[in-house]
Amino acid sequence: MNFTRGTLAVAALAGAASLALAPVATASTIYQINPTPLIGTVYANNLVTLGALVTPTPASGDGTSPVLLEITEPDGDVNTRTIPLTFGLGTVATRTHEAGRYTAVFTFDPPNGTPAEATMEFDVVPSPFSGSS
Repeated sequence: MNFTRGTLAVAALAGAASLALAPVATASTIYQINPTPLIGTVYANNLVTLGALVTPTPASGDGTSPVLLEITEPDGDVNTRTIPLTFGLGTVATRTHEAGRYTAVFTFDPPNGTPAEATMEFDVVPSPFSGSS
């Protein structure tokens, strides 16, 4: 077979165009969760605001995925909350029922990336306002 330079050039351009238009294989995004630290003393029988920052900022299908928060109380009770994200940041208020150590587990399970998890522990002291008079 005998190919001319024009035929080879057309074949090369067609190959280059098919490679340029082929879907790009992308690696899944690896997310990290950074729980926001609590400020000040946390008292029993009060509301506390817990927050999470997901980085990189979730986009497209991942942007609507909330963070799941499981709070384990000192007596072993587990409360579950969801934290909706706005630009990768979200907060939720929850009540601390008793004094002791609480464990909060934050989980982000996006549809298009690698799931992330972070754990935070915080201590709650007895409320100075909840005594009998």
